[in-house]
Amino acid sequence: AMEIGWVNSKEIKRIAAGLRADLVGIASVGRFDKAPDGFRPKDILPTAKSVIAYAKRFPDGVFASKSPVPYTFVASVTLGEVFRIGYELCLRLEDCGMIAVPIPSEPYEYWDEPMREGRGIMSLKHIGYLAGLGVLGRNTLLTNDRYGNLISLGAVVVDIELEEDPLAEYTVCEENCQLCISSCPSGALNGTIVNQKKCRE
Repeated sequence: AMEIGWVNSKEIKRIAAGLRADLVGIASVGRFDKAPDGFRPKDILPTAKSVIAYAKRFPDGVFASKSPVPYTFVASVTLGEVFRIGYELCLRLEDCGMIAVPIPSEPYEYWDEPMREGRGIMSLKHIGYLAGLGVLGRNTLLTNDRYGNLISLGAVVVDIELEEDPLAEYTVCEENCQLCISSCPSGALNGTIVNQKKCRE
C-alpha cells in the first residue's frame, strides 16, 4: 500500500477523472452537521473525515429524440458507470491505505410502499451540493453550471482529512420561475419536494 501522506484532494480528483468521472468535489464531514440524524457520513463510517462526490453526465442528444428509448438506455448506462466509478475509486483509495465506503443511490435503505418513497443511506444531491458540484434548483435536483441537472451522482466517504471545495455560489432558478413545476407531466413538484409516488407512476 502507498503512503497516505501522498494522497491529497488533487490526486483523488485525478484518480476519479481517470475513472471517467465528469465532476468531482470534496466536503469535510463538518458540513453535514445540519443533515438529519442517520444521514451523516459518521452514521455510515464512524471514523469519516471527508466525502468525495462525483458525477457522470448524460449525452444531450437523448432529449432531442422523439422516442423515450434512448433516454432509458442512457439512464441505465450512466447509473452503471456511476456504480463502477464508486467501486473502482474505493479500491484505488484502499490501495493508498485509507478506508473508503461507497454511497450508492440504491439499493434503498428506507422504503415506504404505500407512498412509494425510497431513500438512500445519504442524500446524494445534498452531498453534491456540500461538495461544490452545484446548487439545488426548485425542481429539487442538483444543478451544475456546465451540465445542468443532466448528471448522475455518486459519493465515497473516507477516513482522512482532505481539502474541501467551496460551495457553488451561482443561481440556476429565476426568482418566480415555475417552468419545472408547471411542465412536470405527473404534477410531482411543488417547489419544495418531489412527490415520489406521482413521479414513479
